[in-house]
Amino acid sequence: MFTPEPGTPLAEYYAQTQPLTGAVLSRRSLGTLDAVTIGRYALTIGATDPIHYDPAAARSAGYADVVAPPNMLAAIVEWGIGTPEARLQPDGTPVSGDTPLGNGDLGLRVMGAGEEMELVTPPTAGTEVVLESVLEAVTPKQTRAGTCVFVTTVNTFMSAEGAVLNRNRRTVVLRNPLQES
Repeated sequence: MFTPEPGTPLAEYYAQTQPLTGAVLSRRSLGTLDAVTIGRYALTIGATDPIHYDPAAARSAGYADVVAPPNMLAAIVEWGIGTPEARLQPDGTPVSGDTPLGNGDLGLRVMGAGEEMELVTPPTAGTEVVLESVLEAVTPKQTRAGTCVFVTTVNTFMSAEGAVLNRNRRTVVLRNPLQES
């Protein structure tokens, strides 16, 4: 099996992270969705269906309250007030988050490599949302750009009662720091 070149920051990251494959990285409550937040998000993305704004329209469509647009849960990058700048790495990613990016001192370069979304149950206003993140895969590959490690996490958004709302599979690619010449 291919592994990153020993002694590199990428090899150190791989050695620390690969054994965690399959582990639950975090499970936390994101809070309760409310109609105002749903409506604002829908307005922002141009979703004009009244089920996102009007409780009567949502009820007549079979929902308990206004319905969040399909991508809302995954699109909200930070459910709290945000990460203070001092806790961001030079590339703008948080030191800690739902994707294990390694020790910030490693200086790894991070780039998005894809996302898949599975919509299961449309969330409505009043739903308490829980997010569980699982490390699905840590895969080293030799690419035209050099050695990379692809990291895939599965973020499952569910209600507090355990009903799955949606699943997002996110992959990032990590590379060694740029060599200064």
